[in-house]
Amino acid sequence: MKTLSRGLALLITLICLVLSVGSRASGMADSVRETAVSATEGRTVRFLVLGRDRAAGLTDSIFVVSVDTRQKQASVLQIPRDTYANYTDRDYKKLNGALSVLGAAELKQTLSEALGVKLHYFVILELSTLRGVVDAIGGVDVNLPQDLIYEDPAQGLSICLRAGENHLDGAGAEQLVRFRSGYPNADLGRLDAQKLFLRAFAIKCKSLTARQIGAVICRTLTALQTDVSLPEAIRTVTALRACDAEHFPMATLAGEAVQGSSGAWYYCVNRTGACRMANEYLMPHIPLNIAEFDPNGFFDRIENERFHEIYIAPDPLA
Repeated sequence: MKTLSRGLALLITLICLVLSVGSRASGMADSVRETAVSATEGRTVRFLVLGRDRAAGLTDSIFVVSVDTRQKQASVLQIPRDTYANYTDRDYKKLNGALSVLGAAELKQTLSEALGVKLHYFVILELSTLRGVVDAIGGVDVNLPQDLIYEDPAQGLSICLRAGENHLDGAGAEQLVRFRSGYPNADLGRLDAQKLFLRAFAIKCKSLTARQIGAVICRTLTALQTDVSLPEAIRTVTALRACDAEHFPMATLAGEAVQGSSGAWYYCVNRTGACRMANEYLMPHIPLNIAEFDPNGFFDRIENERFHEIYIAPDPLA
């Protein structure tokens, strides 16, 4: 079990994937491990990771984790939950509703086509599991840039975290990742907070004991859905153990938040900027050109002038 601890260094959902599958592999022969690694030597493997709110059925955390098993590198590309996406004829076209409409396998395929790179596996974890996992590892230390204060009696939600160094237990971690109303850029601020938390979580996971790893497994085995195979899980663990948990790159897909005609806010993808980020964070072996990114206009809405303007605008960082 101790040999898996450095494989916890990426992200809470992928961490749970590695533990829950990897723990069942602890008695397998070394030859199986070697076969799993050599069969796909040099290939980058990508996981579509979805954090789902069981009550609402929405995926409020969406990201792609890419692992280069030969170079021992990993990166994370976040996709905002409010991203406009043309996956249904219904009026609600935020990406966080796509899982319930398409299902995990079709959503993985649809996003593979839109992003221009193959997503190999999906991982779905209920967000309610976060609290128990953080408690199981003894909490995490996070330096907050501002006070996070929010009350919503209707949701039974009370958030009170102060700026500066904080040792967060499971309840505190849940408050951090749920808070968004007090950030100047609202949901994008929430995504930045998630990055802050995930880095702190990754650092803590480097020092987990076998007892703590066992506790995490118990918390996640029944909460996880995935199509990853056992050999792939072993191969990914091997690569993650060699990654630098403190410096893996994380970014949010390029775009801009804008209010739609209904009054709802959407995140509109900027195609050229997103293509650049796909090359940087999703690690295709052959760089994508703009024609290969979103060829079917999954992220575009031509009927809305403002949405389309953002979509076709030059890369803001070019």
